[in-house]
Amino acid sequence: MIRVFTSKTQQLGQIGEEKAVLFLMKQGFTVIERNIHNKHGEIDIFAEKEGVAYFFEVKSGKQGSWFNPADNLTKEKLWKFSRTAEYYSIGIGLKDYTLQGIVVLLSQNENREAQVDIIDLYL
Repeated sequence: MIRVFTSKTQQLGQIGEEKAVLFLMKQGFTVIERNIHNKHGEIDIFAEKEGVAYFFEVKSGKQGSWFNPADNLTKEKLWKFSRTAEYYSIGIGLKDYTLQGIVVLLSQNENREAQVDIIDLYL
């Protein structure tokens, strides 16, 4: 089923996720799956690099905004994200993996590159 994003926030998140995927691929990651849903929540990106599996939570915003999208990585959301990744990894027999966040700051000018940063998540 194709998901249709209608709100501006959802559309911003979708654009940010696309930028995150391109960034990861340039960094040598292989994107295995996106938008994984299970009974615990959603995983934005599941990727692999050099034999290490990564689960990524993507947060997007606009450059110059008063709000930092990383602030959306609350303790509760990180706990839900880690539980979702753990449930998924058990289902596929994955024992070792890394949880990371990606913050995407989209330019006000659509012709400029987005600023993308991988951040370590401390749970």
